[in-house]
Amino acid sequence: MAESNFEPVPSVMIAGEVPGYDWEDAREAARNLGYEVVGRADDSTVLLILGEGGDRNATKVRDASERGIPVMDVREPGRFKSAVRSGELAGGDPLPEPAKVDRSGMSERERNRAVRAWARENGYAVPTKGRIPMHVRHAYELTHRDASEGKAAAA
Repeated sequence: MAESNFEPVPSVMIAGEVPGYDWEDAREAARNLGYEVVGRADDSTVLLILGEGGDRNATKVRDASERGIPVMDVREPGRFKSAVRSGELAGGDPLPEPAKVDRSGMSERERNRAVRAWARENGYAVPTKGRIPMHVRHAYELTHRDASEGKAAAA
């Protein structure tokens, strides 16, 4: 029986929204470069691709920190696209500090329900389950932050 020289496919984690790409297109771009896209780091994980809001994914940021996985910060528009065109995803960017925890006291599930309800009332298309698009979360946060800041500023 022949010995197998099987080596695992290198994998990357994507945390947050990649500017200019929807979730599936960013994953497909990484796959086309020969990477598997994983949700949790393992021995084959070679890079954390950090998009907008990626610092809120404490699990992936912690995995990268604990395993010494390099970070590629793609929050700057065009950075991921440029890397994909060159055929090389490379780390070297600093690992972000994890984002602050939501101070509203709501659980993640309650917050998601509130965001979905607000989004539907305001004309945003959101799925009934799964990921809420980053632009919808951002609009929700801006609206609610501005409302509370406006009251304080008027006082």
